[in-house]
Amino acid sequence: MDSISIDEILRITQGKLLQGESNLIVKDVKIDSRKIENGDLYIPVIGETNNGHAFIESAFLNGGRVSLSQEKDRFFPENMTIILVPSTLEAMKALASFNRHRYALSVVAITGSSGKTTTKDLVASVLAQNYNVLKTKGNFNNEYGIPQTLFNLGPEHEIAVIEMGMDHRGDISKSIQSVDPDISVITNIGLSHIERLKTQENIFLAKKEILQTLKNDGIALVNGDDCFLKKLKEEKNNFRVQSFGIHEKQDIKVSEYTSHSHGLKMTVEWEGRKESYTFKFPGEHNVYNCLTAIWLGHFYNMTQPEIQKGLDAFVPSGNRMNIFSIGKIKVINDTYNANPDAMKASLDVLKTIGCDYKRKIAILGDMLEMGDYGPAAHYEIGEYAKEKADILIGVGNLGREICRGYGDKQDCVYPVLDAQAAGKCLRAIMAPEDVILIKASRGMGLEKVIDYIEGGHE
Repeated sequence: MDSISIDEILRITQGKLLQGESNLIVKDVKIDSRKIENGDLYIPVIGETNNGHAFIESAFLNGGRVSLSQEKDRFFPENMTIILVPSTLEAMKALASFNRHRYALSVVAITGSSGKTTTKDLVASVLAQNYNVLKTKGNFNNEYGIPQTLFNLGPEHEIAVIEMGMDHRGDISKSIQSVDPDISVITNIGLSHIERLKTQENIFLAKKEILQTLKNDGIALVNGDDCFLKKLKEEKNNFRVQSFGIHEKQDIKVSEYTSHSHGLKMTVEWEGRKESYTFKFPGEHNVYNCLTAIWLGHFYNMTQPEIQKGLDAFVPSGNRMNIFSIGKIKVINDTYNANPDAMKASLDVLKTIGCDYKRKIAILGDMLEMGDYGPAAHYEIGEYAKEKADILIGVGNLGREICRGYGDKQDCVYPVLDAQAAGKCLRAIMAPEDVILIKASRGMGLEKVIDYIEGGHE
């Protein structure tokens, strides 16, 4: 970000100068006292486990000379400028909004029950072929992370691609004013967060919050095959709705595709034209991910070869559909998170890649935060896995329901307690020419299974 004066910070945050100098210039904004450098503003946010105010002195020792505070009676280093604000969190959002709006750039915001991170990375990969793009990194997609992404915006950026996650109704609303997107993307409405939100209709309403600030020239780009999202075409809105999909009539559509072990080949129809694209990762879910990136590429005046170059350059984020070989064994590491739609998509990929291998092994663990839907949803995944995997290792309490759904097949079904047990079980049965899918919610820690493959492959 460009530098900002103390007077501007006071105005933006509605703060008061509690002590120190008012003629300083701030070069950057950070909430981690360990990362503070000379010229940075420290914002001590109050989280679930830590109160950032306890680290104001640490920020000073690391070179920070300016800090916000919502606590007046704290000890402050004598030579530190302190700005008192009603809420450090709200002040951070206000500063992030200021930084987002000080530059003339386009902002694309992305949410959805599954696929939003892959879609974000794909969109950024495509647009980066012609533009200077800033994108959300890691899990900085919540009320605390989104402002930190916006602070990274500078005059050199032309497009920002911002991922927006949520756990409750109102979560996206807390950040949408700062993001203020020109285009809002919703990938799908699934069962993630069903434990808290109770119904898919509530999940739909929570995701729709990403549309709240769209203006008359704004665009909602949504999955037209989704039974909830296609309703947006029928609503009266002050923004334009564009749809992507495979079925029915869409604004951009894949009319034909093949999915094989080496990826996808697609025919895309858009505004009366037909174009061919390829993508190095298989699975129908990736057709939808690619469609979003292709539509946005066209919207920003990119050619088919430029868009294809961006699809080719895509690299998945850590532990998301990371496909690699360990010796003669193929591994599909998709352990970042899980919900029913994503679990089925991963099993589809297993079956597709498995055509080139002797056996298909699925290691599937608990999908967390499913509430009352949990047992039935896991049983259904087990049933789905029957046609996709030759061997199933079900991990965790709900993993047993996956095993039940798969059926009692001797030497094919292995219910185990945790990742360590899954690794030991796998090591005992795996062989060259196996393809192994590892999939569960992040809290299950199934990425540990990879260590057992590395230590036991031939």
